[in-house]
Amino acid sequence: MPNCSSSFAPTLHGRSELSLLSTIRAGDLAGARDLILSGVDVNARETDGFTPLMIASGLGQPQMVESLLNAGANVLILEPRMGTTALHKAAQSGNRDVIALLLDSGAFVDQQSPVLGNTALMDAVLHKQEDGVRTLLSYGAKTSIRNHWDQTALDLAENDGLDSIAWLIRDKVSANEAKVLRSDLVLAAKAGDVVEVKWLIAAGVNVDQRMAITGTPDDDYTPLGIASREGHADIVGILKDAGADTRQVVGLMKGTPFHEAAYFGHADVIEILAETDCIGAAQPELDAQGPYNGLTALHDAAWHGHLDAVRSLINARARLDLKSHAGLTPRKLALLYGYDEIASLLAESENFENT
Repeated sequence: MPNCSSSFAPTLHGRSELSLLSTIRAGDLAGARDLILSGVDVNARETDGFTPLMIASGLGQPQMVESLLNAGANVLILEPRMGTTALHKAAQSGNRDVIALLLDSGAFVDQQSPVLGNTALMDAVLHKQEDGVRTLLSYGAKTSIRNHWDQTALDLAENDGLDSIAWLIRDKVSANEAKVLRSDLVLAAKAGDVVEVKWLIAAGVNVDQRMAITGTPDDDYTPLGIASREGHADIVGILKDAGADTRQVVGLMKGTPFHEAAYFGHADVIEILAETDCIGAAQPELDAQGPYNGLTALHDAAWHGHLDAVRSLINARARLDLKSHAGLTPRKLALLYGYDEIASLLAESENFENT
């Protein structure tokens, strides 16, 4: 009789000798779940650098992807050779459910691979995955981004004769243009059109309206943010009086209206933004630090040599001690760029605070 206790006999429901990566490639959802429950590392890479999530995404396995995400799989990991993410792999498979799961779990829809410069949308086009293209566009994938060959997703579709995919992208471009036009208060504030701004506010337009994210420099700006950026102090005052929220972050850099005014040296705007009903009180957003570089509005003003803006921020009681992600205070930043007068003003203010 054969020896049924052969050394090749598997345990753990017959699957312990299969790696998580092997079960995923085999489409063995139950086996993968057993291994996940046993505590295997769901972010462990195989020799070529792929993670389990990348492989499941590339194979278009939504249930497997969901199990991995629930177990803590990282959607932001890059594979080392081309710098692609799980979302790039999902775009190549074109599975709408996998793409949606990854995006809902924090994947960056427009992340470009460093070697090719391709976004997931471009990869979906290149792999002729119409459902993938449609899903990515529905999640706001930008159509204006160019890869390292200076090609947009639409260029790729047209070059390959993918008429239906090209139509989807053109339709999205048209829809984005219409969204921009609907951001009427933002556009009026940007243009400095006081009459139009007042009329729109009186008509009941939301004073904290946001520009649609379509791939323009005005993406995600509020009327107050864009008026602060452009230096339209009169409109800033009108918007603030109408209840515009000075605390809201604006633009893709996620700064505040204070950042916008300081960066471009609009001292008069800073003074209007800093006005408060509470005597001697500073506004918390005055010292907000940008998530990208840790700069406050005072850093921005010092960085670009705007002496009057620095003075206005000091008068508004901006903190002088906060450090950027590079470890620099506003005074040290001014010294770094040779703005000695600003550095002296900040040093005097620091000494005054310490007395």
